[in-house]
Amino acid sequence: MNFDIDQVKHYIEEKDMLIHQFGMEILEVTIGRAAVSMEVRPEHLNAAGFCHGGVIFSLADVAFALACNSHGTMALALDVSISYLRPCVPGDRLVARAEEEKIGKRTGLYIIKVTNSESKKVAILKATAFRMGEPFRAG
Repeated sequence: MNFDIDQVKHYIEEKDMLIHQFGMEILEVTIGRAAVSMEVRPEHLNAAGFCHGGVIFSLADVAFALACNSHGTMALALDVSISYLRPCVPGDRLVARAEEEKIGKRTGLYIIKVTNSESKKVAILKATAFRMGEPFRAG
């Protein structure tokens, strides 16, 4: 297959508006893996004064999207579950690392770990991707 993994990275980076709205940075994309980071800002807080769970989930979801599409085959989420382990505060630098655990012809299983500035786990996600069987089209 004539596929350049950077196509996936650049396409998702350009088209996923949450990346820009939340100030995310794509750190790494390799086959079956990805890492994305962001700093928790005041606009990311919930009513309790901690980082909103939806923000943490979104960061992890971007890492998942990059990892599951990294094979050059269009993939979408079938299900994602999250466990929140500790709160985050403004100034925390969060990093979501997605890693492929198993890939089949049509599905893939991924574990995504989100850590804070002290490298402590903030959340763990388990995600299943459906591989559509179509080449990833960047554009």
